Amino acid sequence: MTNLTPALPAAAASSSMLADWTRMLGTLCLLLATVWVGLLWLKGRNWFRSALDRRIRLRVEESRGLGNRSFLHLVSCGSQQFLVSSSPAGVSMIAELMPEESHSSGTPPEPTDFSQRLKEALPKVPAGRPVAP
Repeated sequence: MTNLTPALPAAAASSSMLADWTRMLGTLCLLLATVWVGLLWLKGRNWFRSALDRRIRLRVEESRGLGNRSFLHLVSCGSQQFLVSSSPAGVSMIAELMPEESHSSGTPPEPTDFSQRLKEALPKVPAGRPVAP
């Protein structure tokens, strides 16, 4: 009995297998790179942001730390603005900020300083009178 099929050397079979794996790995890397570049392109065009902005109306406009894990937040929901405090004890609304008259004329609001809005929202304490803790 003689074997009629020619025997392939072991080195030729392993190099063919190595070439197949290399080609498959290269194709996978090229596919992943194409998906990654596509996502970066969509992100650059603000596609993701505009899709989220249509659903989300609540925004934290500005935040300030007060120390000891306490914060003040200027939160807007649509055209309304709220001054909110947060601390380990909880979250509470300090004041609802009224829009200025210039906003109702249809012109876009000018950016205001956070400290100015805070002074407007907090009640005024007479001089010489101690502030209750």
